[in-house]
Amino acid sequence: MTDATALAARVRAGETDTVATVEEAISRCEQLNPTINAIVVDTFDSARRQAAEQSSGGRRDGLLAGVPIALKDLFCPVEGEPAYQGNRRLAELDHRYSETGAVARRWSEAGAVSIGHTHSPELGGGQCPGAAETMLYGPTRNPWNTDHTVLGSSGGAAAAVAAGIVRIAHASDGGGSIRIPASANGLVGLKPSRGRISSAPAGEGWGGGTTDGAVALTVRDAALALDVLAGPEPGDPYVPAHPAPADGYVAEVGQSPGQLRIGVSSTIPFEDTDPFCTQAAEAAASLLDGLGHRVEPALPEAMATNDYMYDYVRIMRASATATMRSFESVLGRPWGEDDMEPVAWINYQRGTKISGADILASRERLHQFTRRLVQWWNPQPGHGDGFDLLLTPTLGMVPPPVGYLVEGDERTLVRRLAKVTPYLPQFNVSGQPAISVPLGTPEGMSPEGLPIGIQLVAAPGREDVLLRVAAQMEQAAPWSSRRPAVHAAN
Repeated sequence: MTDATALAARVRAGETDTVATVEEAISRCEQLNPTINAIVVDTFDSARRQAAEQSSGGRRDGLLAGVPIALKDLFCPVEGEPAYQGNRRLAELDHRYSETGAVARRWSEAGAVSIGHTHSPELGGGQCPGAAETMLYGPTRNPWNTDHTVLGSSGGAAAAVAAGIVRIAHASDGGGSIRIPASANGLVGLKPSRGRISSAPAGEGWGGGTTDGAVALTVRDAALALDVLAGPEPGDPYVPAHPAPADGYVAEVGQSPGQLRIGVSSTIPFEDTDPFCTQAAEAAASLLDGLGHRVEPALPEAMATNDYMYDYVRIMRASATATMRSFESVLGRPWGEDDMEPVAWINYQRGTKISGADILASRERLHQFTRRLVQWWNPQPGHGDGFDLLLTPTLGMVPPPVGYLVEGDERTLVRRLAKVTPYLPQFNVSGQPAISVPLGTPEGMSPEGLPIGIQLVAAPGREDVLLRVAAQMEQAAPWSSRRPAVHAAN
């Protein structure tokens, strides 16, 4: 299957049209979705109307002309479409969005057509924010091995792309939720810099820790999505630390990155890393060394412990509680224990006990953590360590079986999630761009037949550096020919 870039080029050239591309995607969804449960709300009727309008109007322009996509079922508003967020009460009430947000609007303006909403945790947290398994919809299953989880929170999006239902899908990341499922499903997942993509009409999520983005088949598709989505909206609270390239991010793909100084950490002090994930990072380091980069063992001192996590969890809980309270006008009453999943209820109650002073104190400590962390990338002598990139495993373990992250008491599930994500939330706190690419082991897979990704992290605002290096690695060690057991082309 070709990527989104190639499909859009065919539409613009008149070799196919949006009606055909959308019908093909709907057919693939009807064939495969019963097996993997990636798309939990279909919008086929709306997609067909949009496709017909594009084709009858002769529209063939746009970076994603005629490309079917899917939107994450989590705070990606499209006026009139379901806004269930994985919660059974909101589904029972058939709650719908009252306006369209900047992200969905930009997908549409680029010519993309959404065929449905993808599975994510209940209200962004549920039993586990890193799992696409809800009481409302059940689990999403990994197309590479359906006994295993896709992880999350953008798990449904990643499964839909990996299985070939769509070639690219909307995703979002507040603690690794683009990079986690990208690694678990053999995809490219780029978390953009803070402020690169507007969250309008919202202000910020999790104290500025969240961002929208995409999961994609190729590096050029990840760059294309960034060109589609990047840019400010009036009133945005953040501005990226470095401007976007004048010619766009797609133009960076294939450009030489030059010789970079790359620090590698294949383990982390406070959590055990699965040997296969460690081997993946070591194999990627060897590849980068062979490409002429200066590769050396190194880890930012601020990453030596996860002490920052206490404050970030406090911010997440308070933010989630505030968001849930905003839905009480929809419910017509306060939330109750039976309205949400058990761990979500625990976190909701804890969030109500966090004071304004607590939040401000946590935010200040996180700002100080960010200053300590980003100095590792600072090239000024005496003010930083001068690295261009950090290379780590994306995950601390290979994707576990379905149920591992949602079945058990709250304390057990927190420990399990921590084992999956020791390398990721730090860069939501700092707002740095990070990308997961599916290089994996030299053979590319775990013994269970699951992909393994590696993460690259750049200085604030430097998605261009990430895309140049990721494209260089993709050319040297191609991964796009690998196909899961559950796939439209099988």
